Amino acid sequence: MTSLHDRLQRLRRAGAEVAGEDPSEGSLPPPPWDSIEASSPGLTRLERDLLGQVENGLTLKERLERLVRAASARSARGAASVRRERLPPLEELVDGLRVANDRGEFFLLEESVPLESWHGDVPLSRFATLGDGTVEVLTADPDLRAFDLREAVFLDTETTGLAGGAGTAAFLIGVGFVDDDRFRVRQYFMRDYHEEAALLAALAEDLRRFTRIVTFNGKMFDLPLLEARYRLNRGHFPLSDVPHFDLLHPARRLWKARLESCRLQSLEAELIGLRRSGDIPGELIPQVYFDWVRRRDARALVKVFRHNRDDIVSLAALSILACQWVEEHRAEDPRDVLSLARLLERARLYERSDAQYQRAAKNGRGSLRNAALRGLALRAKRAGDFEEAAGLWAAAAEAGDVLAMLELAMHHEHRTRDLAAALGLVDRALDVLDGQDDPPARRLAAGFWRRRKRLQARAQRRA
Repeated sequence: MTSLHDRLQRLRRAGAEVAGEDPSEGSLPPPPWDSIEASSPGLTRLERDLLGQVENGLTLKERLERLVRAASARSARGAASVRRERLPPLEELVDGLRVANDRGEFFLLEESVPLESWHGDVPLSRFATLGDGTVEVLTADPDLRAFDLREAVFLDTETTGLAGGAGTAAFLIGVGFVDDDRFRVRQYFMRDYHEEAALLAALAEDLRRFTRIVTFNGKMFDLPLLEARYRLNRGHFPLSDVPHFDLLHPARRLWKARLESCRLQSLEAELIGLRRSGDIPGELIPQVYFDWVRRRDARALVKVFRHNRDDIVSLAALSILACQWVEEHRAEDPRDVLSLARLLERARLYERSDAQYQRAAKNGRGSLRNAALRGLALRAKRAGDFEEAAGLWAAAAEAGDVLAMLELAMHHEHRTRDLAAALGLVDRALDVLDGQDDPPARRLAAGFWRRRKRLQARAQRRA
């Protein structure tokens, strides 16, 4: 594409030739107007485009100089406009402020929503009605006894890398907490690496009033990262030793049987009906921060702030929902019912667990029903009711469940001493496993073959 400069130079040379002058000479006398106009049809078009009008009576040199000045001015305005568009001030894009302390400066954002509001399908007002023993049930962790979500801080970080390590820093740390009748979110942002010390000092000061913490995979990522960053800055993370509720593991126990993914955004979409619009993928967030540090382009950062804010509120809403599932037995899908039964059993709430196993056995089909029957049989076995356990194993074995066949074969071998019944169950199991080539099936088949050999030897000795 020909540049404006080249087009103007061609027009200048054309004007000189019409005037009978050497184009290389610095001064050009005014040539006849109509001759120039006829020989340079693009000149008038340029004047109209750049100046909006054509002035008669000017020499060709004057006309060209006017065009060059106009083109330069327009180019300068365009460059300034592009610079303004690419580098909007951070304060104009987000509602935040600079905060200074004795360690320096950082940037702080804060917003809140009333507890009467809903996040997806979850009312935040349920904070007030949750029992303080439910988190212990979800985790089976006695250290979380009397864990009150209303007294906890919900924490999430955005970092310069997803793998952790000494070179990874948390450039944005978001916290959420219940404050009277509102849920508040504060986001601590370091605009450059030298602001980390000031950010961590302010965060530590604010976190000291909390005695509990809630995260999503924070035990493996967020807290070890923050503890390392505080050590590097000669400080101490104030919540290292407080009770810590990591929602990731209870979420997997409750919902993994039904959901393909237990990532936070997958859970919020499937369980509370919240689908984010225009959200930034987490794996792109480190690069957005690197771009900000180099070019100070804050536009993409707005999405990062919103992503972090939504993560914190979703973490609070999903914590409420998980507690509701335990307290109200909200599971309806048989897969969720079975998962809830196992979670309650893990927490040694056996009567409640049995009720969920029975629901899953009644409403489930195929392998899910068999798993529920095996769960009930195991409970009966531990209670010493072997006859009840054998009946439940027999029901599952009749449906083709090889694990129930194994349990029932051991029952007949060691308790009823019915070696023929045990051997028959082993042969049935081997028929079911025949042709299955996955590692679990191969291990089961190997165990059944060893048992078959042992049972045959015992039967021969008895004969």
